[in-house]
Amino acid sequence: MANRDGIITKEELNLILLLDNSYSMVNGRIAQLNSAIPTLKNSLMKVANDECVDLKVRIIAFSDEAVWKIGTIEQGEDITSVVWRDLDVVGGTSTPKAIREANKALHKRYLGAHALRPVVILVTDGNCNLNEHDDYLEAIEEMKKSLAGNTGKEKVTRIAIGVEGYNRNELEEFASVGIISDQQQPLIFEVDKATDLGRVINWVTVTSMVSSIMDDDDDIIDLGDPDWGDDDDDIL
Repeated sequence: MANRDGIITKEELNLILLLDNSYSMVNGRIAQLNSAIPTLKNSLMKVANDECVDLKVRIIAFSDEAVWKIGTIEQGEDITSVVWRDLDVVGGTSTPKAIREANKALHKRYLGAHALRPVVILVTDGNCNLNEHDDYLEAIEEMKKSLAGNTGKEKVTRIAIGVEGYNRNELEEFASVGIISDQQQPLIFEVDKATDLGRVINWVTVTSMVSSIMDDDDDIIDLGDPDWGDDDDDIL
């Protein structure tokens, strides 16, 4: 977009990844998650270049606590500058803490003057801690109200990726309603084998970024038909 002086100003697109590194992600799951991020960086750099957007990334890892790994509340990391350091597994699954950290960043003053609809992607393999489910629901409600203003219209796209043993009910509680394969449904993508996690994360993230650019003014985001690449019949 051009400003009044004719200078081209890129629209800003914000991505927040909430990554489960609780102990249940041990072995193949955390290894696949760690290997997915560098590949994802390359894919997102292409999106930013092709679509001429300023793509900012924030990543929060969560177990007993929620920890900022990429970016901060106030500033997302430019996709070209992202450097990934592998996660270790530890502790329980305090998903509401991760959501609340993300909520702190979902304010206009932190998302850029020309920000497109932000996307938050939750990647988890299990239930949140048993005593935190009510807090989990409250944190999601707070996220729904982020950026809504007086219109009350949700302005954040929420996507859930469930890894082996996921709780479908909890994923449905988190996910926005969108369109997948021409059907209106929660934006949930299920991974039944840890080895498929990287391909699913890559497709879901890249597709949601492009959709946010194309459908920024729409209430319901359209992710089209999943295409995981080779052996896709084994994934869903």
